[in-house]
Amino acid sequence: MEDVSFCYTIGYGNRSLEYLIDMVQSFNISYLMDIRSYPHSVREDFNKENLERMLPKNNIVYSHCPGLGGLRDGSYMDYTKTDEFSKYYSLLVDKIRFVNNAGSGIVLMCAEKNPKDCHRYHLSKVLESSGIKVIHLTDPGQVDLFMF
Repeated sequence: MEDVSFCYTIGYGNRSLEYLIDMVQSFNISYLMDIRSYPHSVREDFNKENLERMLPKNNIVYSHCPGLGGLRDGSYMDYTKTDEFSKYYSLLVDKIRFVNNAGSGIVLMCAEKNPKDCHRYHLSKVLESSGIKVIHLTDPGQVDLFMF
């Protein structure tokens, strides 16, 4: 049987932190990787410092990986062809496999609620091309699978 690696993505949008935590936990996710270039928000619950404090209280490991973030000079797809991206992408793939092998899931978080409006969509293309299944958590009971 082939080992299939997978990850989730989520955008907090206008959700509360409590809602996001509940949603993440409902999918047996124990690891949240913040892939915003700048982990600060006008919604203070989603500032890095608060996430570092609150997520572990809910048995979710938090990490921030600015090297996978959006808001780049030029297009994100151009950025995916750089050495800098390759370094962080390799770390991400290793982390996804590690977390999956431990029997859990990992979610990539950004601000945009709709993945099609976010750099998560482009990162998902790269992940899918590497054989990693990507599941976008959108609204309760709904997930989006993009096949590229």
